[in-house]
Amino acid sequence: MPTALKSEGELIKVKQYLTDKKGHKVAAVIAMDELDRLETLLETIPTSERWVYKNKEALKSLHKGLKDASEGRISKLNLNEL
Repeated sequence: MPTALKSEGELIKVKQYLTDKKGHKVAAVIAMDELDRLETLLETIPTSERWVYKNKEALKSLHKGLKDASEGRISKLNLNEL
């Protein structure tokens, strides 16, 4: 059953997700024309930010920080004290 991955107002049609033994999605099967569209979308990510998507630890930390901030768990940092 096809599903869609939403990104920047565009939809990428996913034919099937491949999962590991625990049921976590590890890959997606898409048509070649969708791959071309996906590559175009990925090119819109600035080079200075692309590294975070390749670094799983950094991406996990980023997601945690965004979740903490959305739930009000934030603190102010004085850059002059660093």
